Amino acid sequence: MENIIQTNRKFFNRIAKWYEINPFKKINKRMFEKISRLIKVKDNSRVLDAGCGIGSLLQIIYSEGKNLELYGIDISKEMLKIAGQKLNDNAELSLKSVEKIDFKDRSFDYIFSIDAFHHYANQKLAIRNFYRILKNGGKLIVVDFSFGIIGNWIFHHIEIGNTGMHTNLEYKQLFKGYKFRNIQQRKTGLFTIVTTGVK
Repeated sequence: MENIIQTNRKFFNRIAKWYEINPFKKINKRMFEKISRLIKVKDNSRVLDAGCGIGSLLQIIYSEGKNLELYGIDISKEMLKIAGQKLNDNAELSLKSVEKIDFKDRSFDYIFSIDAFHHYANQKLAIRNFYRILKNGGKLIVVDFSFGIIGNWIFHHIEIGNTGMHTNLEYKQLFKGYKFRNIQQRKTGLFTIVTTGVK
Protein backbone atom coordinates (compact mmCIF):
# COMPACT_ATOMS: atom_id res chain seq x y z
CA MET A 1 0.00 0.00 0.00
CA GLU A 2 2.77 2.44 0.94
CA ASN A 3 4.51 1.89 -2.42
CA ILE A 4 1.36 2.93 -4.29
CA ILE A 5 0.88 5.99 -2.08
CA GLN A 6 4.49 7.03 -2.69
CA THR A 7 4.13 6.49 -6.46
CA ASN A 8 1.01 8.66 -6.58
CA ARG A 9 2.55 11.29 -4.27
CA LYS A 10 5.57 11.70 -6.55
CA PHE A 11 3.39 11.78 -9.67
CA PHE A 12 0.97 14.43 -8.38
CA ASN A 13 3.72 16.53 -6.82
CA ARG A 14 5.37 16.59 -10.23
CA ILE A 15 2.27 17.62 -12.20
CA ALA A 16 0.62 19.93 -9.62
CA LYS A 17 1.52 23.16 -11.43
CA TRP A 18 0.14 21.74 -14.67
CA TYR A 19 -3.34 21.61 -13.13
CA GLU A 20 -3.55 25.40 -13.19
CA ILE A 21 -2.51 25.75 -16.84
CA ASN A 22 -3.79 22.57 -18.47
CA PRO A 23 -6.13 22.92 -21.49
CA PHE A 24 -8.91 21.05 -19.68
CA LYS A 25 -9.10 23.54 -16.79
CA LYS A 26 -12.37 25.11 -17.98
CA ILE A 27 -13.91 21.69 -18.61
CA ASN A 28 -12.90 20.57 -15.12
CA LYS A 29 -14.35 23.73 -13.58
CA ARG A 30 -17.69 23.15 -15.34
CA MET A 31 -17.69 19.58 -14.04
CA PHE A 32 -17.10 20.75 -10.46
CA GLU A 33 -19.87 23.34 -10.81
CA LYS A 34 -22.23 20.68 -12.15
CA ILE A 35 -21.47 18.42 -9.18
CA SER A 36 -22.04 21.29 -6.76
CA ARG A 37 -25.44 22.02 -8.34
CA LEU A 38 -26.34 18.33 -8.34
CA ILE A 39 -25.52 17.68 -4.67
CA LYS A 40 -26.74 20.99 -3.19
CA VAL A 41 -24.77 21.01 0.06
CA LYS A 42 -26.99 22.21 2.89
CA ASP A 43 -26.16 25.19 5.07
CA ASN A 44 -24.28 24.54 8.35
CA SER A 45 -22.70 21.35 7.01
CA ARG A 46 -19.25 19.87 7.51
CA VAL A 47 -17.71 18.86 4.17
CA LEU A 48 -14.63 16.77 3.37
CA ASP A 49 -13.03 16.60 -0.07
CA ALA A 50 -10.93 13.41 -0.04
CA GLY A 51 -8.18 13.82 -2.61
CA CYS A 52 -8.91 17.53 -2.92
CA GLY A 53 -6.01 18.27 -5.28
CA ILE A 54 -5.69 22.01 -5.90
CA GLY A 55 -8.94 22.75 -4.05
CA SER A 56 -11.21 23.48 -7.01
CA LEU A 57 -14.35 21.85 -5.60
CA LEU A 58 -13.88 23.39 -2.15
CA GLN A 59 -13.41 26.81 -3.76
CA ILE A 60 -16.68 26.48 -5.68
CA ILE A 61 -18.59 25.26 -2.61
CA TYR A 62 -17.18 28.13 -0.52
CA SER A 63 -18.14 30.69 -3.17
CA GLU A 64 -21.80 29.75 -2.73
CA GLY A 65 -21.77 31.74 0.51
CA LYS A 66 -23.14 29.09 2.84
CA ASN A 67 -22.10 28.64 6.45
CA LEU A 68 -19.90 25.55 6.04
CA GLU A 69 -16.92 23.85 7.65
CA LEU A 70 -14.66 22.80 4.77
CA TYR A 71 -11.88 20.23 4.94
CA GLY A 72 -9.58 18.80 2.31
CA ILE A 73 -7.03 16.01 2.39
CA ASP A 74 -4.50 14.97 -0.23
CA ILE A 75 -1.24 13.02 -0.41
CA SER A 76 0.45 15.68 -2.57
CA LYS A 77 2.17 18.54 -0.76
CA GLU A 78 2.45 20.52 -4.00
CA MET A 79 -1.27 20.16 -4.73
CA LEU A 80 -2.10 21.35 -1.22
CA LYS A 81 0.17 24.38 -1.62
CA ILE A 82 -1.92 25.54 -4.57
CA ALA A 83 -5.16 24.69 -2.76
CA GLY A 84 -4.04 26.74 0.24
CA GLN A 85 -3.34 29.76 -1.97
CA LYS A 86 -6.78 29.50 -3.56
CA LEU A 87 -8.72 28.91 -0.36
CA ASN A 88 -6.74 31.11 2.09
CA ASP A 89 -8.06 30.12 5.52
CA ASN A 90 -11.51 29.11 4.30
CA ALA A 91 -10.78 25.37 4.49
CA GLU A 92 -8.67 23.17 6.75
CA LEU A 93 -6.21 21.27 4.54
CA SER A 94 -4.20 18.24 5.64
CA LEU A 95 -1.47 16.13 4.08
CA LYS A 96 -2.84 12.62 4.59
CA SER A 97 -4.15 9.63 2.68
CA VAL A 98 -7.72 8.32 2.74
CA GLU A 99 -6.39 5.05 4.13
CA LYS A 100 -5.17 6.87 7.25
CA ILE A 101 -8.02 9.26 7.96
CA ASP A 102 -8.01 10.05 11.68
CA PHE A 103 -10.69 12.67 12.27
CA LYS A 104 -11.39 11.39 15.78
CA ASP A 105 -13.14 14.49 17.06
CA ARG A 106 -15.46 15.23 14.14
CA SER A 107 -17.72 13.60 11.59
CA PHE A 108 -18.97 14.82 8.23
CA ASP A 109 -22.26 15.59 6.53
CA TYR A 110 -20.71 15.17 3.07
CA ILE A 111 -17.62 13.42 1.75
CA PHE A 112 -16.61 14.03 -1.86
CA SER A 113 -14.15 11.93 -3.85
CA ILE A 114 -13.68 13.51 -7.27
CA ASP A 115 -11.60 11.67 -9.93
CA ALA A 116 -9.52 10.20 -7.11
CA PHE A 117 -11.01 6.83 -6.21
CA HIS A 118 -9.02 4.92 -8.83
CA HIS A 119 -5.81 6.25 -7.27
CA TYR A 120 -6.52 5.10 -3.71
CA ALA A 121 -3.95 2.52 -2.60
CA ASN A 122 -6.61 0.52 -0.75
CA GLN A 123 -10.07 1.30 -2.08
CA LYS A 124 -11.92 -0.97 0.35
CA LEU A 125 -10.20 0.59 3.35
CA ALA A 126 -10.95 4.04 1.93
CA ILE A 127 -14.70 3.45 1.61
CA ARG A 128 -14.77 1.80 5.04
CA ASN A 129 -13.13 4.91 6.48
CA PHE A 130 -15.58 7.17 4.67
CA TYR A 131 -18.49 5.28 6.20
CA ARG A 132 -16.91 5.49 9.66
CA ILE A 133 -16.41 9.27 9.64
CA LEU A 134 -19.75 10.18 8.09
CA LYS A 135 -22.56 11.30 10.36
CA ASN A 136 -25.67 9.16 10.38
CA GLY A 137 -27.59 10.41 7.36
CA GLY A 138 -24.37 11.79 5.85
CA LYS A 139 -23.71 11.40 2.14
CA LEU A 140 -20.76 9.98 0.21
CA ILE A 141 -20.29 11.30 -3.33
CA VAL A 142 -17.84 9.47 -5.59
CA VAL A 143 -17.21 10.89 -9.05
CA ASP A 144 -14.97 8.89 -11.33
CA PHE A 145 -14.37 7.79 -14.89
CA SER A 146 -15.74 4.57 -16.31
CA PHE A 147 -14.84 3.42 -19.81
CA GLY A 148 -16.60 0.06 -19.57
CA ILE A 149 -15.01 -3.24 -18.56
CA ILE A 150 -12.39 -3.38 -21.31
CA GLY A 151 -11.63 0.35 -21.28
CA ASN A 152 -11.26 0.35 -17.50
CA TRP A 153 -8.84 -2.60 -17.67
CA ILE A 154 -6.70 -0.84 -20.28
CA PHE A 155 -6.66 2.50 -18.42
CA HIS A 156 -5.82 0.73 -15.16
CA HIS A 157 -2.72 -0.75 -16.77
CA ILE A 158 -1.45 2.37 -18.55
CA GLU A 159 -2.05 5.14 -15.99
CA ILE A 160 0.53 5.68 -13.25
CA GLY A 161 -0.76 4.76 -9.80
CA ASN A 162 -4.15 3.54 -11.04
CA THR A 163 -5.29 0.83 -8.59
CA GLY A 164 -8.43 -0.17 -10.47
CA MET A 165 -11.51 1.33 -12.05
CA HIS A 166 -15.15 0.34 -11.74
CA THR A 167 -18.21 0.11 -13.92
CA ASN A 168 -21.48 1.68 -12.78
CA LEU A 169 -22.73 -1.67 -11.47
CA GLU A 170 -19.47 -2.34 -9.62
CA TYR A 171 -19.74 1.01 -7.85
CA LYS A 172 -23.28 0.19 -6.77
CA GLN A 173 -22.16 -3.17 -5.43
CA LEU A 174 -19.23 -1.56 -3.62
CA PHE A 175 -21.51 0.95 -1.89
CA LYS A 176 -23.99 -1.78 -0.94
CA GLY A 177 -21.19 -3.94 0.42
CA TYR A 178 -20.27 -1.20 2.88
CA LYS A 179 -23.83 -0.61 4.11
CA PHE A 180 -24.60 2.58 2.18
CA ARG A 181 -28.28 3.07 1.36
CA ASN A 182 -30.32 5.20 -1.06
CA ILE A 183 -27.62 4.59 -3.68
CA GLN A 184 -28.08 6.70 -6.81
CA GLN A 185 -26.07 7.23 -9.97
CA ARG A 186 -26.00 9.90 -12.62
CA LYS A 187 -23.78 10.62 -15.59
CA THR A 188 -22.15 14.05 -15.67
CA GLY A 189 -20.16 13.49 -18.84
CA LEU A 190 -19.54 10.94 -21.54
CA PHE A 191 -17.37 8.79 -19.27
CA THR A 192 -18.03 10.30 -15.84
CA ILE A 193 -20.42 8.79 -13.32
CA VAL A 194 -21.55 10.19 -9.96
CA THR A 195 -22.42 7.58 -7.34
CA THR A 196 -24.00 8.73 -4.07
CA GLY A 197 -24.93 6.82 -0.96
CA VAL A 198 -26.25 7.67 2.50
CA LYS A 199 -24.98 6.29 5.79
